[in-house]
Amino acid sequence: MTVTVRDLVPAYLDYRAGGNWDEYVEKCPEVLNDLTRSGRTLQPAQREKAFAAYERYAERIPANAPHGTRWIEQAAARVVPLLDAAHVDIDGVVMVGLATSNGWVADGTLYLAVELIPDERAAEILAAHEIAHALQAPLPAQPWPDEGPLGQNIYSEGFATALTAELFPRYSIAEHLWFGPGYDDWLLDCRRHEAAARADILANLGSEADEVVRRFLTLSHDSEFPQRIGYYVGMQFIQHLRKQYGWPDLARWSTDQALKELRIWLTD
Repeated sequence: MTVTVRDLVPAYLDYRAGGNWDEYVEKCPEVLNDLTRSGRTLQPAQREKAFAAYERYAERIPANAPHGTRWIEQAAARVVPLLDAAHVDIDGVVMVGLATSNGWVADGTLYLAVELIPDERAAEILAAHEIAHALQAPLPAQPWPDEGPLGQNIYSEGFATALTAELFPRYSIAEHLWFGPGYDDWLLDCRRHEAAARADILANLGSEADEVVRRFLTLSHDSEFPQRIGYYVGMQFIQHLRKQYGWPDLARWSTDQALKELRIWLTD
């Protein structure tokens, strides 16, 4: 296994010191990946929002600058043995993003956006969460696609969250679900809505519609459920499976097997 990390934070710091934005993003197109991975382009309003965030995080960004590569390398050292995945190479990008997502995996590459990582605790959980995604997708005989139906997303997010919960038991479940403290009331709300959410997820398990996925897995306000409740439901599902299966097995399930078992669990 090799871990390769491209650190784009120095390029951002050069830009902020007096460079040109267009030249910066042309040189480092990964900065825009949180948009371009879904086929979108940067709109003026989004650009201004990012610029405002850069001012808001003016102290955090240089403070995090020396640590991004270490965060990814440490997470790989912890997660790879757990999944028996030493044969899989890991590609990572550390950067200042658009202040929209703190981390994600696209086309096999792991991205960490340092402007949205407040402290070492968040970095520890987040990096391991994203490494879990980066490994779980290619391990099955038929690798998982980046995008798929709601059920696939529920499984993969639950997998990564349940894994970090076992890896770092010193943090609360709410911290694993949000990469930091302050969400205990949200967790209680998820528990109150769990039965209804499970029924709704079951009814939409095969849907690939963006609006359906957003209802359960994003910060979209267009939902009657607590935001991102799908992470909580997915984590509950994986913790149920962990009573019978090891991490290497669960990391290698096909999408068909994952959806079949999720449907059975949701039906119970």
